[in-house]
Amino acid sequence: MNFLDKWLYIIRNCSFDNTYKMAWAKAITEIGIEQEESNKTVEANLVEIQLKDIAKKVLRYYFEQTIFFGLQQSSNPVKPPVMVTIAKQLIATYQARSGSIKPVKWYRSNIETVCNLEYEKAVSSTVKALKSDVSYRFLRVEGKEVDGVYQYEQKADSLFIQREDLLVLKDSRLMVLDAINYRWTQMLENFNHSPRLSKKVRIIDEEQVRRKPLGKFAEFIAAENPESYCFICGEKIIAETPAIDHVIPWSYLYSDDLWNLVFAHQSCNSSKSNVIPNEQMILQLEARNQELLQCLMEKTKLNKHISELELAIEGNFVRKFWISCQG
Repeated sequence: MNFLDKWLYIIRNCSFDNTYKMAWAKAITEIGIEQEESNKTVEANLVEIQLKDIAKKVLRYYFEQTIFFGLQQSSNPVKPPVMVTIAKQLIATYQARSGSIKPVKWYRSNIETVCNLEYEKAVSSTVKALKSDVSYRFLRVEGKEVDGVYQYEQKADSLFIQREDLLVLKDSRLMVLDAINYRWTQMLENFNHSPRLSKKVRIIDEEQVRRKPLGKFAEFIAAENPESYCFICGEKIIAETPAIDHVIPWSYLYSDDLWNLVFAHQSCNSSKSNVIPNEQMILQLEARNQELLQCLMEKTKLNKHISELELAIEGNFVRKFWISCQG
């Protein structure tokens, strides 16, 4: 096998015990994408990658998946992976310093400055976790070690990889990142019942997440609310097109789901902004979803939106996401 075949083989055959290996593979791939001819080398064709540089990227992945979605990364919620604990501690400090619990993308948080000492401590803790649990195990697949991928001595602070192999990662980045994200999603499906897991894994690859039009949901919402009453103020919406509002703000979920969408006045929707709803509104939404599902089952053929609504009710998504968004 050539280098790319080996890299993809390891990714596709990683065990489902934790997600560290996917974070490790993603970080090294990103470093390959950033590779330039000016990078320092120990030998002409050998590139040194410090575990600290890998750790900074790994920390970002877990930070964003945790602050936005609270995703579990192992089968034991009582004893989460060390990386999740590190990310949660950094998130708690950041939210206390910034005075806001609204989720924020890593690159917009300025966290290295806002929480300088805590950030450096988190990076050091991440390096320690990677040394003990990933760096040398990554190359082991089904009890056998894959040779010729990179050079690493256990507990060392750096690994060494052929420059041409990093450039292969750069040239094949779309295929490699898709493979990593797909495998990571497969792992998370064992621990989470959250919808759109693949989208949530991919979010860390996107500088900005584009919002999509919500008009397609109007006919479904209207099945339970044909008179277009505002979910927020309770008054009938007259002489304007109802806004479609995310009860739990979109910025906390990065997802458009029928179980979280309602009609509202344009003004009510605007004034609500990114405020987390109170429990009374959550109870109201839970009741609405029960009534909406019943209406849709009676009036509409089964489709993915109805199936997702049913799954959300069975999985208690409204309350779970509401609690998660409160940190």
